[in-house]
Amino acid sequence: MISRLKDKDFRRSLYTVLKFIIAIVFTCLTYSTTKNATYIVVGFIELVLVFLIYNLIVDRHKFLQFCGNMLYFVYLAQMAVLYFGNSFTTLAMIKNIKFLKDLGGQAVTYILGTVLVLFFVFLPGKAVVKTRKVYALVLVVLIVGEVFINMDYKRFSPLQSFGSLFTEELRYQHVKRAAADPEVALATFHKDGLTDAVAKPANLSEKPNIIVIFTEGLSYNIIADEEKDIMPNVREFEKSCITFKNYYNHTFPTLRGVQGQLYSGYKFDDDKQGNNLVSVQSVLKDQGYRTAFINTEPFNDEFTKYLNNLGFDEIIDDEDNVSGLADGMTDGEAYRLLMDSAHDLAKDKDQPFMLGIYTFGTHVSFDSREYQYGDGANGFLNKFYNCDQMFKYFLDDFKSSELADNTILIFTTDHSTYADQSYTDVFTDYKRNCTDCDVMPLFIYYDGIEPQEIDADGRNSLCFAPTVLDFLDLDAENYFLGSSLFDPDGSTTFDRMFYDAAFMISTKTTK
Repeated sequence: MISRLKDKDFRRSLYTVLKFIIAIVFTCLTYSTTKNATYIVVGFIELVLVFLIYNLIVDRHKFLQFCGNMLYFVYLAQMAVLYFGNSFTTLAMIKNIKFLKDLGGQAVTYILGTVLVLFFVFLPGKAVVKTRKVYALVLVVLIVGEVFINMDYKRFSPLQSFGSLFTEELRYQHVKRAAADPEVALATFHKDGLTDAVAKPANLSEKPNIIVIFTEGLSYNIIADEEKDIMPNVREFEKSCITFKNYYNHTFPTLRGVQGQLYSGYKFDDDKQGNNLVSVQSVLKDQGYRTAFINTEPFNDEFTKYLNNLGFDEIIDDEDNVSGLADGMTDGEAYRLLMDSAHDLAKDKDQPFMLGIYTFGTHVSFDSREYQYGDGANGFLNKFYNCDQMFKYFLDDFKSSELADNTILIFTTDHSTYADQSYTDVFTDYKRNCTDCDVMPLFIYYDGIEPQEIDADGRNSLCFAPTVLDFLDLDAENYFLGSSLFDPDGSTTFDRMFYDAAFMISTKTTK
């Protein structure tokens, strides 16, 4: 055997076998994340196809060898992404690659996984199947099978999902060209005013202060799960609020989620340009409000530019108190800054304020350095448990302060929790059809509020802006794609449509 290993052709044949054994292992591992055997069945069909094509061309011209390696790379990389992230590569992932450091503790794992994939991709291979009699027949059958996969099982296909990235990019560029013409927005989306579906409560002042908390990546089921009891304080807070059930995120990830809610639209580009459309903060500014947003990632230049383009009067940060992962604030630091900033803004008794914050501590792959859940062994549970504890401290301070006399508190999220492996390991019985889209929280509170549950019936966070302004009895011309959740008949073409540059999904009938 040792003497045979000295033979170059024999070694390359072994490398080929090893390459595809690794691909088989990764394919089987995906079930631990997806809990869906269809990915394995479709994956194995395509893996056999990849093997046959690779085996056919690997001993030929160097360019064909390269093509064979690239085909193998696409398959293995897709399965690795599926294993770690519970979805194949999406356009949203690619467009947010510049925020890789925000993966925190898992960034090293993902980088090592990438190195491992590339190692096997570039192992020199050699054909191991010489029989040609049935080769062509099997290849034709598999290609026909690929056609059938395209008809009903495309979302489970690693090869076709990769290919769809190019068609999605073409569609993206097509819409981008159309969006460059402002007359499109004016003619298609402009509205003269907002629906007045609810009267502002009589026990609120004419212009109450407003605090909006966008919690990073929080699906409603994490709050509602009484057995695991991860976020008991937020769950208790919900009982004292107007809460919206069956309410979904309209997009993913954060850059699209926060701006999309404030402007009631689908954020299209992550460029440096501002947004000249109508937003919650622009309407409030017109009503005499001072508007501010807290930057919990002050050392992240991209995120800082993003916040500066949202049209707030002031972006608040505290670079001296930033000790969280990825150079961001822990939730404890964020909530302390939120409370201090609210008190500072409230000093001007003659001008109401709107203050927003995006809390960073529950970002995908993070753990908590503050409070921990149980024995602290599960980072996923730690970060949400810590968020819950820090929210309780903030809420207690808020309720005992003068702020509570004239301030509306809105608790929501930028988007649902990304259903990666850490999520599916905890919620094994909670089924989601999309890793990016899920039911999310929206709670409205003020001192003296009458608690109420409103069924959003599958409508989504495009409705955030019109709902908040409706609650405040404010009217303005706008380009909102959503509708007020206080209006049961006010649904639009878009407010049950999830879009994240890769998926377009309907949430009608709350599914």
